[in-house]
Amino acid sequence: MVTPALTVDVPPALWLSSNRPLRIHAQKARIVRALHVLGHAAAVQAGLTRLPGPLVACWTIQYPKGVRTDKGDAANAHPTCKALLDALVPTWLDDDGPRIIPEERYRRGPNLAVPHIHRVTLNLVEET
Repeated sequence: MVTPALTVDVPPALWLSSNRPLRIHAQKARIVRALHVLGHAAAVQAGLTRLPGPLVACWTIQYPKGVRTDKGDAANAHPTCKALLDALVPTWLDDDGPRIIPEERYRRGPNLAVPHIHRVTLNLVEET
């Protein structure tokens, strides 16, 4: 099964990183809600259809222009990616737990040509 890739440009105010966890719960909740909106819009734009699973979530993280290529571990984007994946439940995925998404992979893509913006691309691949 081939699913369309979901691509989201994440502005700096919405970027969540494992390196800088937010301590203010209300602020984090607002950011997560905004990321849900971005993830939902990306799924609609890509024409995503209902996916039964199990699926592997393959994330590609592109950092802004100017970020050193030896910095910015892709897995640090997990909090942002989690919020984007949550946006797909329940419209496109029954759940985002291990029964439906048993594996997630993170890779670093090339830096963008623009500063400040992170680009996150999700490919959902049928688990074999």
